[in-house]
Amino acid sequence: MKQLVFLLALLNCYVISISQENQMVVCQYGFTFEISVQKNWGYLQPVILSVVPNSSAEAAGLRSNDIIEKINEKSTTGENIETISSWLHNSNFQIQLNVSNLKERDHKIIVNKECRLKNSLSEKDLANVYSFYSLEDVQTHAFTCPFKTSVNTETNLMQYSSFGFAAPDSENIELEKNINDAIRKSLEEKGLKYTTINPDLMIKTYYSQMANPNFRNNPQAEKFPLVYRYNVYKKTMEKIPIYYNPLIHTDQAKFFLKFGIKLIDNKKNINLTIWECEANELLQSNYSLSDYAEFHIPLMFMQYPYMKSKETAQFYYSRSKYNYTGIHFNIDNLKEITEVDSSSPAAKSEIKAGDIIEKINGINFVNNVKAADNNYKQFIYKTSSFRDQSTQFTNAEGFTRCMYWDKMKYAQIQDEFRKPEFSTTFSYLFYFRPYINLSGTNIISFNIKRGSWKEEIKVRPVIITEEIFENR
Repeated sequence: MKQLVFLLALLNCYVISISQENQMVVCQYGFTFEISVQKNWGYLQPVILSVVPNSSAEAAGLRSNDIIEKINEKSTTGENIETISSWLHNSNFQIQLNVSNLKERDHKIIVNKECRLKNSLSEKDLANVYSFYSLEDVQTHAFTCPFKTSVNTETNLMQYSSFGFAAPDSENIELEKNINDAIRKSLEEKGLKYTTINPDLMIKTYYSQMANPNFRNNPQAEKFPLVYRYNVYKKTMEKIPIYYNPLIHTDQAKFFLKFGIKLIDNKKNINLTIWECEANELLQSNYSLSDYAEFHIPLMFMQYPYMKSKETAQFYYSRSKYNYTGIHFNIDNLKEITEVDSSSPAAKSEIKAGDIIEKINGINFVNNVKAADNNYKQFIYKTSSFRDQSTQFTNAEGFTRCMYWDKMKYAQIQDEFRKPEFSTTFSYLFYFRPYINLSGTNIISFNIKRGSWKEEIKVRPVIITEEIFENR
């Protein structure tokens, strides 16, 4: 299980952070990067790998695959990661980045530095720590697609700004229209322009679907695991009739499917393929080419223009939905409030840094981190019978017993949350859920102690939703 002590070591894994002497603060911009060694995209420059939701980087417009050309007017070309990190860390309160991508060149943006006390836990941190209180709201998934991707290493993809499509197969007009519509949407979102007149890139697709001549019916086939993949359009993880498991032999698939996309240089009329992505899948059932293409084309183009891997593509998805009051908790003394965000619901209710929280929604605080962690594990173990077995999934951390709450047992589940031995204080993060609060009134009650003064303060939180989906 996730542990509070483990979380402390990971607090800054997704951000660029610094500690300032005597102040004990951690600062972040909200993005990760690496130095590219790919000659076709951002060679020897920092390329953005991920952007944290609701961060200053996202607000500034920074996106995955952006190339950082300059930091505060200093060229990044040829600089190592230590130098780039020092330039970012040593900036005062903000940095100016010059970024380039398929849509813009050398575009200037300002990214503000966001700081907090080093020993603080935010409500976002705690929602991730206590995710098993509400896996409906906080979950992670990792999956792999068999995308074989190649790129012409001598071609700078920055030089291509428009695209068009090769003549369609006259026998598959409707299928190719659907495929091309999905490709057009993906490339336009990346900043390329569609044109029918001398496009820089010509798009060609190839595909096949056939019954497996060596298929052997297996009475255990219904138990074979199907894959979950992320539907970019619906923003949900979906189970689809594909086998992608090393334990499943090819003769157990009913159909084979191949789907590929080629981007061909049309500027020099040399018929040079500058990028190609091909998928070969084993199908449980007759999954249509049109449906497969519409679902997977956005995933395939996450490998363009900055390719993450050649033989397969790895993806990570996380979703967080939680109550935000603006309170930050002391990891060494969970009852103590270290910070309160300005203009937050807690600040408006006059909760202050240094206040001690004795109860939340009538549940007593357990101040010891190890005791709190043990109570959390006991809660998960002893409430497993209230989970819906049909919803079981494996999360990105490898837990195989992730399940949603049984909708027919919400009243019983609420009783479990109220049991004092579990000390489910931080269940307030999901108080909008009926299995925690059947009343439907999402108002949080804090019993506050400030010196000799004590008071119960009610706070109406804001429900925050954040999603991350990235190609790793």
